[in-house]
Amino acid sequence: MTDKELHRIMEQSPEEGRRALFDEYCGYVYAICANKLKGCGTSEDTDECLSDTFAAVFRYLDSHTGTDGELKGIIGTIAKRTAISYFRRLSVKSDTTVSIDSDSFGELSSDAGVEEAAEKTVLREAVFDCVKSLGEPDATIIIYFYYYGMKTKQIASLVGLSDTAVQKRLSRGRKKLMELLSEAGISEEGYK
Repeated sequence: MTDKELHRIMEQSPEEGRRALFDEYCGYVYAICANKLKGCGTSEDTDECLSDTFAAVFRYLDSHTGTDGELKGIIGTIAKRTAISYFRRLSVKSDTTVSIDSDSFGELSSDAGVEEAAEKTVLREAVFDCVKSLGEPDATIIIYFYYYGMKTKQIASLVGLSDTAVQKRLSRGRKKLMELLSEAGISEEGYK
């Protein structure tokens, strides 16, 4: 659905327009929220961040009637800012900072640790490139399932497919991904 179509629906019926906007951008906003909150928040925190993001988007659109900007950019910016705010609040609650004077601070990592981290980063990027080459919606389904740990029913509602269709695409996507990884020289142990 294009931005013009969404604006038209919102003008005719604000409630239907909000529903259509949510349906169109829910997966996009969820991915932003989950990415920013990974490691510090629960799935409930991500869901709450998603809800707060859309509340902020609706307030913004209500106060800025006739917005000509691209909705995806506006929504993405609001989602990032909301998720960063959540991250800061959750980080303070979990008290994850450690003083440099603390005994638990530990020693600086050796060069071997840095090399290993760099290799993992390169490997992670190569795997992600293979996932992206699956195309949509298969890449999104694989990422939601393996990276975010979502259930197929949740994924189905986000990508607009049936649960059965998501399961089939997930199965085919796994097989295709294994082939792509093999062609790229990537095995379970890393690069061949």
